[in-house]
Amino acid sequence: MRRTFRVVAVVAALAASTAAAAQTGAPGYRVKDEVVVKGTVTSVTTIPDWMGKDGVNIALDSPDAALTHVDVATASFLRLLDFPIGVGDELRLKGCWTESSNGRVFLVHELTKTKVTLNVRDERGLPLW
Repeated sequence: MRRTFRVVAVVAALAASTAAAAQTGAPGYRVKDEVVVKGTVTSVTTIPDWMGKDGVNIALDSPDAALTHVDVATASFLRLLDFPIGVGDELRLKGCWTESSNGRVFLVHELTKTKVTLNVRDERGLPLW
């Protein structure tokens, strides 16, 4: 009887955490707070993201603000879709601001370079990679 209760409690806890993640999307991502910014890429780095993958981060010089920490997607995801990002690229980004352990970060939902638009998150803000 106790074992059944423990299993049910664990399953209920997992279901609750999954539902909470689905409601909020990726850590800190809020679809309702999305904004659009435009600017020129000033640096591109690849560092482990919140999931431990090869996250592409860019710095963007923008009239809206100096975006110094922009999380785009994983490098492997961008390579798979043949969407390279380089210094000097003019980008239009749709996403939202959030706080991380390293300070304020802009999480990208959609990016446009020239006439090509790429969605890196779904309609709930969950990563597509």
